[in-house]
Amino acid sequence: MRTSLIALILMVFTTNDCTKPDQVPVTSMSYETFTRGSSTIYRISPDSLKIISSGLNSSQNSIAITKAQWDVLLEKLQGVEVSKINQLKADSEERARDAAAHAILSVRKNDTIYKTNTFDHGNAPEPIQPLVEAILRLAENVE
Repeated sequence: MRTSLIALILMVFTTNDCTKPDQVPVTSMSYETFTRGSSTIYRISPDSLKIISSGLNSSQNSIAITKAQWDVLLEKLQGVEVSKINQLKADSEERARDAAAHAILSVRKNDTIYKTNTFDHGNAPEPIQPLVEAILRLAENVE
């Protein structure tokens, strides 16, 4: 009886995923900007950065990124509760009168994609501002 109980307890613990959602590693990110006539999507994975632009100057480019560059992006995400980024408030509303492009940040953990609400491109909510700036700096290297 005692060994059966111990075996049952061990089986429950070994099959149960005890990780918290915020401890699951980030598998990819994307930063999207859009206006009435164009959009740009920055898709970042641990090994590449792809930029897809639509509109008048549509293009598609990509570069390989290093593990160190990916780690810098993950470092910028430290301290941000990814599962709650949809609750971040935009600091300004310039996009409402077409004075700034709309922007959205998405973070993928396993099969779940967490997205922010729309904010002004160039004025991200404070907790994610360093990450957005790091993504845009990386994108400057793409031709």
